[in-house]
Amino acid sequence: MVHLLMVPRCAAIPALAAALLAACSSDSTSSALSLDRIEALVRIGESGTVADVPSVLPSLASDDPLVRWTAQQTLQRVAGTTNGYEWSANRASRERAIGAWH
Repeated sequence: MVHLLMVPRCAAIPALAAALLAACSSDSTSSALSLDRIEALVRIGESGTVADVPSVLPSLASDDPLVRWTAQQTLQRVAGTTNGYEWSANRASRERAIGAWH
């Protein structure tokens, strides 16, 4: 798994996300919202602090796996942990892990 810390330029993530969303989604409004969310998460990951964790948590419950992955990487970067959250786990497991943050 690639972590944000391992990506030389996090600015590349939104571009990659845009390409993936365009290829995988026919709903342009949903794609734009996901891309906006991903860009916000990347910004938090680049300059955020633990105080920004509450703004990341809603993205962990996203239906979009790319948003969840980016949120997980952001938490790892700013908080140093994911509290057991795994973006690709089933919904029940993700919800339990999200509960650990609250």
